[in-house]
This record gives sequence, C-alpha cells and structure tokens, in this order.
Amino acid sequence: MSGLQTLILAIVLLLLVCSLLFFRSGKAKISMAQLFDLEIEIGEANKGTAGKAIEKAAEQRGDHDSQLAVQKIDRTKRARLARVLWVDDNPDFNLFETLALEQLGLLVTKATSTDAGVFYLNNMEFSLVITDAQRGRDPDAGMALLDRLQRLNPEIPVIVYTMGAANKRERFVNAGARAVVDTPSELIAAVLDERSYLLTTGDADARRRVQAD
Repeated sequence: MSGLQTLILAIVLLLLVCSLLFFRSGKAKISMAQLFDLEIEIGEANKGTAGKAIEKAAEQRGDHDSQLAVQKIDRTKRARLARVLWVDDNPDFNLFETLALEQLGLLVTKATSTDAGVFYLNNMEFSLVITDAQRGRDPDAGMALLDRLQRLNPEIPVIVYTMGAANKRERFVNAGARAVVDTPSELIAAVLDERSYLLTTGDADARRRVQAD
C-alpha cells in the first residue's frame, strides 16, 4: 500500500471513529468534504504510477503525445484531496485514467447514467465532474447531465471526455463545461489545470436539489 493510500485509509477510519463516538448523542455531523479539504504531498512513486497509467491509456486510445500530461504530473508537488464524480456508461474503458487520478489524490466515484450521477450529486460532495457526451443510444446524455448540474451547483467544474471533442467543444463550453477533451493526456492536463478549483463547495444540505425530469 502506498503512502497516499495509507493516508486516505487513515482519514476514512478517523471519520468512522468520530461518527461512532458521537452517534448516540445525535449531534454529530461530519462533512466528508471538510475532512478532505487538506493538502497532501504527491510522492514520486505516486507520480510514477500516474504517469505510466496515462501512457498506457494513451497507447490504448491511439494518443501519441502523452508527454504534456506526464510533465504536468511530474511538476505536481502538492494537491488537495478531492472527490471526483465520473459519469460514463462504460467505466471499464477508463481504468488507466482512473488509476492516474487516484494516484494524484482524487477519489473517483463512478456512475453509469445521468440519474445515478444526479443521485450522487444530491447526496455527496464533489469538487469536479467528468462526463462522456453520449451514453448508449442517447447522444445528449452528457448535455443533460451538464444542464442538471448547472441547476444543482454551477460552481462545480465539468470536464467532458469524449471522442470527437473538437466538434463538440463549442456547444458544451457554451453550456458551462470547463473543458472538452478526447485524449487521456488532455484529460489529465485539464484536471490538473482545475486544481485551484478542487475545493469543497458547501454543505450538501444547503444545496439546491435537482428536480426529476
């Protein structure tokens, strides 16, 4: 187990212990988002694993220029622990990208549908959302999620990870997406560019809820 994984496990155990200590009083309310609002050092082993994962992802997707992402990873010294929601109907296609993000201190929650993604957003704190553009036969699934997220919490950065990004970028950016990318290298670079935004976004109970369509 790496040092980063050990730290994350220790934080989760701390949360559980605190919850148990105060459970009977009914007064405990610990925000996971607040708990994760801390900076960690990204070790060389973690950066190495993340870089290799992106190179493997790039190889699988025919991306011949992974150096931009690897260089950004190498330059990353510190980062905030943060939770990322990733909505994609084929999450296994993103295994190496997910590994890279986890090694950089981003805890990835996967959802395979817009409804599942909105459920998570209504009940958990996230600092960043990644979504595909099309799911199954629905070419507008990503746009539907973006629209509902804009009503739920427009402050959360959204990155669209999809094939043919150049043809979709203007539409998604105009709708509120922070970036639209189609290669693993661009994805990691976009996520790292959002590091300054990877902060908690307020208590879940105070956020507006998305109404079911």
